Amino acid sequence: MSELDLKVKGLALGTHETPWDLQVLLYRGAASVRRDVVIQSINESEFGDLIEDRVFFVVKLHEILNSYLTRGSSQHTVRSYLQKIWFFYSWLDTTDKLSTEESIIPTFKAWTEYLLNRIKVNKDIAQMTAYKLASTIASFIGKALHLPGAKPGNSLMLTTRLKRPKKPTNVLSTKADKQNLVDTFEFGHTLTTICNHLDIKTVRGSLPIEILLNENKLLTVAGNLIDPYLDVAIIENSGSKKRAIIARQPLAESISLLETHKRSSILNLRIESELLIFIAQTGMNLSQAVALSKSTYRWQSDGEDYEAFRVYKGRREGEAIFRCYKAYRDHLQTYLDWLDETELSQNDERLFPMISRGMIRTKTSKVSISTLKNLLKKNNLIFINPTQLRNTRINWLLRQTNDLNLTAEQMGHTTEVLLKDYMRPHHQRASSEIIEFHNLIDPAQSPPGPGLCVDSHQPKQIVNLPENAPEPDCISPDGCLFCEKHRDVMSSEYCWKLASHLQLKRLETNLYKPSEHNHIHPANFVMDRIKLKLKAISDGSEIRNTWVEDAQNSIRSGKYHPAWDGYIRLLEGIV
Repeated sequence: MSELDLKVKGLALGTHETPWDLQVLLYRGAASVRRDVVIQSINESEFGDLIEDRVFFVVKLHEILNSYLTRGSSQHTVRSYLQKIWFFYSWLDTTDKLSTEESIIPTFKAWTEYLLNRIKVNKDIAQMTAYKLASTIASFIGKALHLPGAKPGNSLMLTTRLKRPKKPTNVLSTKADKQNLVDTFEFGHTLTTICNHLDIKTVRGSLPIEILLNENKLLTVAGNLIDPYLDVAIIENSGSKKRAIIARQPLAESISLLETHKRSSILNLRIESELLIFIAQTGMNLSQAVALSKSTYRWQSDGEDYEAFRVYKGRREGEAIFRCYKAYRDHLQTYLDWLDETELSQNDERLFPMISRGMIRTKTSKVSISTLKNLLKKNNLIFINPTQLRNTRINWLLRQTNDLNLTAEQMGHTTEVLLKDYMRPHHQRASSEIIEFHNLIDPAQSPPGPGLCVDSHQPKQIVNLPENAPEPDCISPDGCLFCEKHRDVMSSEYCWKLASHLQLKRLETNLYKPSEHNHIHPANFVMDRIKLKLKAISDGSEIRNTWVEDAQNSIRSGKYHPAWDGYIRLLEGIV
């Protein structure tokens, strides 16, 4: 079996990366050892003989992975697949389970039970993490065994007890989106302050670096210092004291920032902050942004935005790379100048050249914004990841433009993806859309009183309105009956509501004690108006007469319309 070549070909590798070799999976215990040393250990027979029953499935895995790379699948995705395969075989090494063609499915089911135990008993892994891990291996098994169905991996997962967790149904309050924007603005202020403070002079200056965010918050950037708050004066050992002083001194002019790694974390802090600002401004996703190269840009104004074009040598034309707000252009130019001043652009063509201590990573390597995240976490400050930033930008643009197609075009998505994965409910927007819908479809509005209104918030009193009768104001239920915009509804339920309203007014007048001037109570005008309406409805047809009679019988039996029932019961208790 030594002639088997199981290296994964087509993955880009950095200077310090080791190729992925599935030969490791054929030896018990090898999957848990560092990949940069394990092949040497295998050649020295430290893991014993190759396990024959693993050959079938490992060879199939190798074929599937190479086919993914051949057809252009994302290298990020293939790397994540390899990590999950290594995780599976690390477990397999601790058991006596087989992975032959006949036994791989029972072995997989046993592994899902192990994952369930970790979820429910050990509680050291999230259910969604375990589900994604298992579903990836299930997909490989389905392809390797040519199981039936369009998605054989999903069918295999259904035979296990490990299920996809239900998404939590979080109820959004009216303050949820406002709070989200407040957090985003605060995070943006933090990023901008960090970028503005870490100029070339400060980066090369004495350590630690202190960044004042506001009058209550001070960030301390330690660089390579173990204890940034150490009082050098109290160190007794002369050698230790000298090293502590040197570590805190500014860099000499003769020393390049790239000759020492003492300032690499400080450089990365600004680069990561600039990266997140860029994503927030352009809407570009993380993998696209980190793959951008630093170029000479030609700017073209487009209304409130600028489009950046890459300039090719010898000609002005170029492809449009990204679109950003006008205010961001000057900030980006300052950052580009900073890359030149730090000499980063002389050694790395990327727009965001994060430093990895002598290691040159590939453009497809996974990006970690750990320096910034750890600093903010240590100081109890908000951190918003790139996905959340893009999500906030998309929803903000959608509310500002009220144009789904335009927002999708600007963010580089289809409308279907935008609606499915990014759009979030917004109370104010939903309310306005509901109002617009009703205005277009049904111009009649429900007024405070019985019936319908054909022009809400535009009351107009009827001709010959009796003196002291309630005036229409879109607030008083009684006033609606004296408004020209009021419309009757030909239904038994409306007659019941009118009759209940009439009973309420009767009880009110029973409590009325006339003054010396014998003023007529306004409720009497309401009663007369209701009686006229009921008579008009009753005279319309036999069926309408039945509605009115049924409504009056309900009132006599003490069955009132829910809109007035509570008020009537209260007045009956008083009377």
